[in-house]
Order: sequence, then C-alpha cells, then structure tokens
Amino acid sequence: MNDKRRPIIGVVTAIANGVEQKQVIKGIVAKAIEYGYDTAVISNIYNSCFDNNELVSEQKIYDLARSEDIDGIIVISESFSTAALRKKVAAILSERKIPTVVVGAMLPEFNDPDLVNINTDDITDMENVTSHMMDVHGYRDIDIITGQPGNDVAEKRAEGYRIAMRKHGIEPDPRKIHYGDFWLESGKKLAKDYVSGLIPMPEAVVAANDYMACGLLEEFSKLDVKVPEQIAIASYEHSGRRMYHYPLLTTYKRNREELGIDAVIMLKCLFDGEPVPELSVPTGELIPGDTCGCGKDEKIYREELKYVAEQRDYSDWNLFSTMEQGLIGSRSLQESIDIIGENQWLIRYVDDAFLCLYSNWYESELIDTDQMSCRSIMPWLDTTPFEVNKYEFSKIFKRDEKPSVMYFTPIYVGERHLGHMILRYRRPDGYDDVFRNWLKSITNGLEFLRMKNDIQYLSSCQDLSEFRDTLTGMYNAKGMKRAYSSALGKEKGKLFFMLLRIGLFEDNVFSSENSQRIEAIQSAAKAVEQFCGNHDIAGHINENTFVCLAQSSGNEELLTDTLSSILIQHKTYMSHSGMDSFICICEACEGQEYDAILSSCQEKLEKKRIEMAEKRSQIHYKEVIELRNTVYSSPEFTFDTEGMFDNYFGNPNHLRMLYKKCFGISFHQDCIASRIAKARYYLATTSMSMADVAEKCGYLDNKYFLRQFSSASGITAGQYRNIIKR
Repeated sequence: MNDKRRPIIGVVTAIANGVEQKQVIKGIVAKAIEYGYDTAVISNIYNSCFDNNELVSEQKIYDLARSEDIDGIIVISESFSTAALRKKVAAILSERKIPTVVVGAMLPEFNDPDLVNINTDDITDMENVTSHMMDVHGYRDIDIITGQPGNDVAEKRAEGYRIAMRKHGIEPDPRKIHYGDFWLESGKKLAKDYVSGLIPMPEAVVAANDYMACGLLEEFSKLDVKVPEQIAIASYEHSGRRMYHYPLLTTYKRNREELGIDAVIMLKCLFDGEPVPELSVPTGELIPGDTCGCGKDEKIYREELKYVAEQRDYSDWNLFSTMEQGLIGSRSLQESIDIIGENQWLIRYVDDAFLCLYSNWYESELIDTDQMSCRSIMPWLDTTPFEVNKYEFSKIFKRDEKPSVMYFTPIYVGERHLGHMILRYRRPDGYDDVFRNWLKSITNGLEFLRMKNDIQYLSSCQDLSEFRDTLTGMYNAKGMKRAYSSALGKEKGKLFFMLLRIGLFEDNVFSSENSQRIEAIQSAAKAVEQFCGNHDIAGHINENTFVCLAQSSGNEELLTDTLSSILIQHKTYMSHSGMDSFICICEACEGQEYDAILSSCQEKLEKKRIEMAEKRSQIHYKEVIELRNTVYSSPEFTFDTEGMFDNYFGNPNHLRMLYKKCFGISFHQDCIASRIAKARYYLATTSMSMADVAEKCGYLDNKYFLRQFSSASGITAGQYRNIIKR
C-alpha cells in the first residue's frame, strides 16, 4: 500500500445512487470506516443502456481509477449497462496491479484470473423464491421470466427455478421458461401474451428481477387482470421500485450489504498479505407483499414509505429551487460558488462537497490537463481554493481527520469534461436521484458563465482578420504559424520560440467586471510588444497565450527573465493577476516545425504550472503571495523587512520560512531579485544611464548596483543591454 495517513479503497460503479449499488456501498463504507480506511466511489450519473456518444465525456470519470493513491479496488460489475463501458472500465483496471474484488456476477469483461469475485447465490435465491410460492401458497403451475438466453445470470436464475420444481416432484417444462431482457418491456410483453391466449396463463409467475415483475403488474393493470386472484407474482432483486406499482410486489432481497462487507474483508487480507478467507455466501430474505397473497410486512412497508416520502420532499424542493436561474445570471465564479453553497441543503445529509474544475475548464478549446482547482462549497467551512492533481485523492481525504466516503461524479457539457463534484459523507450513506438535477443546474450555470465570458471577450475582437487578433493587434494562431514558417527561412541569427501563458489559475479568470480581464490581456500584450520591439514577431494565439519569435545572441534564461521582468512592470496586468499568474518558456527553434516546438513548449509550461500549483496548496500561501506582489510592485522599498512584516500575520522568522517554502527563495534574496527585474526592464526598454537605472531601482550606490546585477545575471549590465537591444 501507499505510505499515506489512511488507506483508500476505490469503488468503481455506475449510477452509485441506484438502490442495488447503494446497498453494496453501504456495506463497503461501514466496514472500511471500521478498519480506518477511506472510500472513494467513482461513478457516472446517467449510465445509458445505449452506447451514446454524448456520454463519452462523462465516462472520463473512470480515469480516476488510475490514481496511485488508491490501494485496492471494488468493482460493482452488474451496475454497468453496456458491454462497451464494461470494456473501458476493465481496460483501466487491467493497468492497475493492486488488489481488486469484483462484486456481483463475473461478467466476461471482468473475467480475469487476477481478480477476486464475490457474489450472492442466484441459484439458491431463485430456488427460495419459487419454493415460497409452492410451500406457502400451494401453487404448482408456475412460469418464470428471466433474462437473455445464454446470459450467465439469467441461466442461473432459471436453474434455481428448475431445482425448486424438481424438489417438489414437478419436472420443469421448457415452455414455461420465458426469456426477456431484465427490463420492463419484457414483463409487459409476457402479460400481453398471457391475456391474448398466445401463452397459457399459469397460477403464478416468478420473475428473475423486479423490473420485469413491475412490467407484468403495469400491463395486467391495463388489461384488468387481478393479482394475485387470477395470477400471483413473486420477484427477485428488491430494486426499490415496488412502491410505485399496485399491488405491492413480493420480492426477494439479495444481501448486497453483506457482499460489500465481505469485499472489504477480502481487500484487507490482500493488503496484509494474508490468504483470502472462505466466506459464506450471504443469504437474502423474502420481502412479503400483496402479489403472492402474503400481505405486506408493516414495519418494512413503513420504512419504505418513509424513504419514498423523503425522496419526494427533496425532489419537490429541487423542482421549486431557483438555484439554476441564479447560476445562469451569475457574472463571476465566486458568485456562482456562493449560490451553490446556499443550495447545498438540497443534497440529503451530505457533510461536505467539493467543486473541482480543471485549471483550463473555461477555455474554448480544452487541452487535457490533470491539474484542478478545488474548493468546498459549504459556506461554514474553509472555501479557499486549493490546487490538486486529479489523481491526488489523499490530499482531499486528509482534510478530514476521520475516515469517510467520497463520491466522485462528472461535470461535463457535451464533449467538454469540466471536472467533477465530490460529495463527502462520514457515515455509510450516499446521494439520491435529486443530486443528478442539482448537478445539472451547476453544469448549466458554469457553461453559461463560460459562454458569457467568451461573448464579452469576442465582442472586443469583432473585426478579426484572417491572421490578426484585433484585441491586441498581434498575429492570431493562424497568422503566427505562417509567420513562423516565414521567419525560419529568413533567420540571420539564432531564433528562439517563446511561449507566455498568463491567467494561469481560474481565480484570475472571472471577475465581477469582465472588462478588467480584457484590460489585463491588453496590458500583457503591451509588455510582449515592448519585449519584441520592431524586429521580433509577436502573436496572441489564444485567450491567455502569447508567442514571441526572437532573434538573439543570448540564451533561453536571459530571454525569459527579460520578458518576465517587463511584464512585472505593467501595473494593469499585475494588479489584476499577480506574480503567480504567468509562466514564460523559451526554446531554440533549430529548424523545428511550428506544431512540434509549440507542443514542446506547452509540455514544459504545464510541468512548471503543476509545480506552481503545488506551491499554491501550501498553508498561508494566500498571505505570502500578497507579500510577494508587494515586493515586486515596489522593489525600491522592500529592504525594510521588519516593516514589511508588520502588515502580515505571524512571527517574522516563521514568515520567512513560509516564504522560502512557497517560492524556493529567501525573502531577502527575492527582494534583490525584484530590484534586478526592474533594472532589466529599464535596461531593455530605455536608454537611461546606469546611474539613473540604479536610482530608479532603489540603489544609492551605482557601483554596488552593478556588482549585484552581475552577480544575479552572470553578465554585466552593459553586456545585458547590448544583447537585449541588439
């Protein structure tokens, strides 16, 4: 297992709010909490019976099963509706060499000798259902409706029926075994065939699951066939649908909760390197109803009514909620977060909820990234955003001192996967159907916010030419690619490709006034133009990305330092976004194709962005970045360290330690770096004398400034100016 504070069990399922899945998960979570384990449930929210392309994006949620923080996996195999989705999940699991238990039928896609399987005994359970109809009610003329012919589960349940019939001295008639598809329509068709006389109507029917039994009840009701007077019905599965049909269905409840408990016991043995024990097969129980003639159990019936009533209340509250209208009208991400937090009560009994969005979720063209910005939406908890890799489950679990269960569900629009919502429960519980609509409202609100952002941005660029971006006057993506090809053929010196990414973290993207963001982009564009001058090529290739082609006798570090130093002096951009909002990457062109060098720089940029995201997760980061912004905005005043610390929290020595931990440089050295950055700006963009530059940067001694510049840059100030100004 990974060396973490608590082990994490991953539960991979579909529609985790389904009655069958909830019963299994309840057992898993109860036992996991007892052992001191955390549980991460990874699930879709729609799980269509069809291979629908619109659901491809939501299925990306299963990539989370690749998390190295997961120590063992439990798969609820029967929850997945299509073979295609089962294959996708099985392929992901095959990459993981960790203990894995399959709960339920060992379907072909999961049939791997390395996987441990546990299930109830379908044959014995179905034998018990059939025997009940014979022993308690005296029926002998009994049909069965089961699933598809050849389906392992369907055939096992049919075999249970055969065994019961033979035990009662009746040889099963193959004509009384009807195959369906485990869904309502199968039951409806069989009912029609009985009433039409196509098939002789028996005394009783046993159904291999509740859905087909409910189909029978619906159609019999339409055709005025009285149950159980004319025909009795008993079922298997106890799916929770019987409350919506009349008469009340008699059904057999599989002991799924015990399956979940046993699965965790098995995982613990695998974790500890012990032999997996031979566990007894969980025994279910008959839930009596009116369709066989038993009559309902009042206690069980009241519990079911209470649950249904509670679901109805939450459904009504959700129906009349104005959350979606509020989100659609929201003008900023923070405003949206506030609205979501005000409506958290619509999720039944949840302890915490985290909205986790990919760092680039708002961009028109999404590039795959693993980095996310997460925050609790609960108003009474700490809602400060924190950066996390999507696979770093332990970072989220460790925010709670006690073991818990977290449900990971996808947030997506069409083919755009924006992130996921995480619900935390500290007890064996989970979300209900209402959550799907609640999450849909959030998704629609986020998409409206993103689209409003795009519309306002594009309204400032209405006259885009084929190759120019009118917001900045620079080349657009198409123009930059053409300019690059032309520059490669004409280069006289060493040519460098520079990539500048601004607005790195989503907190800087949506402000109450989106015009401020546009002004920040234009400010960054002016910095890029200052760097390029009249001889280098500049482009604005997407909303937050600039490209420069620079001919220089310098090197990559000198060029990136210069562009960064110039950007830092542009107050409009810096006051809007701050020191941790941009990254500059530089690479020598050396004849590379445009797409190749762009991709290479983007990969390097993403690595640096991940490093910055890690630093942003440090405690008190918000306070120390404010201090750093002050240092770089007024470097000539930064050497009075004690005076600087007076404006911030805590002990000065502790603050110095945090500063270095967050930025990898001591406070004093960063003060020097801020002055050198300002000096680079003046040297690169003006003809000021060295003495004037020194004075502008807060140096009283010109010679001391020149020594410090040489020490920091590796070259003299004069050499630097000659290289940059060319």
